[in-house]
Amino acid sequence: MRRKVPDSVGACYELIEHHMFRGPWVMGESYTICDPYLFTIAQWMEADGVDPSRFRKVAEHRHRMSQRASVQKAIAELA
Repeated sequence: MRRKVPDSVGACYELIEHHMFRGPWVMGESYTICDPYLFTIAQWMEADGVDPSRFRKVAEHRHRMSQRASVQKAIAELA
């Protein structure tokens, strides 16, 4: 199973990147609950053996989310 994780998780990001992500937020112009969810799972890309540079839209979204004050506050509270 561990050897398959990069492939299976990578396939999920392929779907998100090429068929679901509308930009600049997941659903388009409006920020929705999908955005913090994608941000959370996208934080695990490297640990799952997925190269974030393969998914430009998801990587840009992750960066955009990390700039939000509410996200920075939540991350700081976890530290």
